Amino acid sequence: YEVLKPAVSRCLISAAEITSIAWINSRILGYIICGTMSGIAAAAILCPMEALRIRLVAEPDFARKGWIHGGVTMLKSEGIVGLFKGMVPMLFKQVPYTVTKNVSFDVFTQFAYAFAKTAGYVMSTKTKLVIPLLCAMLSSILSCVSSHPGDLLLSLVNAHKGNITMKDFAVQTMKKDGIRGFFVGLNARFLHVGIIVTTQLMMYDIIKRLVGIAATGTV
Repeated sequence: YEVLKPAVSRCLISAAEITSIAWINSRILGYIICGTMSGIAAAAILCPMEALRIRLVAEPDFARKGWIHGGVTMLKSEGIVGLFKGMVPMLFKQVPYTVTKNVSFDVFTQFAYAFAKTAGYVMSTKTKLVIPLLCAMLSSILSCVSSHPGDLLLSLVNAHKGNITMKDFAVQTMKKDGIRGFFVGLNARFLHVGIIVTTQLMMYDIIKRLVGIAATGTV
């Protein structure tokens, strides 16, 4: 996400100049593009591992000799397609998750630092810790909400054998429980994923500072 920012920014500047459409050169649009590209890359990498993990949870006897044996068994019985059959729901989970997590953190910290300076707060070490922490917590909540429907559908697709598609499960869920059905288990996910995301974003911000990159939201 961070690595893509300079290249995407240059592309948007060029696109704005070529098309004479000023709003294309938008910082937030650049963030969204970077988040989307990062989410797609993450989905492609995680999809096989997530398929195996969900299968092991749904069928404990599937791999009594360990996850490596389970992966080989799954590959032999279902082929490479079996490892990537959850790619579509993975995209519906991972792209909203990555975009929401990173973009909202960037936007929230920018707003918070700007407000703190306007209000006359001293940019002390404590302030520089509290601002990203609170923003990370807010971002974790949003990323949980935006990615939960995709996560639910991903679990359903990978937990069942056969050719039932994400669309089939989505229709079934909608008919049975409506929109609320896509958010079953969200409270538990707030605790689990929320802590992980908050920790990730804090580490992300601290590591950036340690390597000489400006803190998130300060530039």
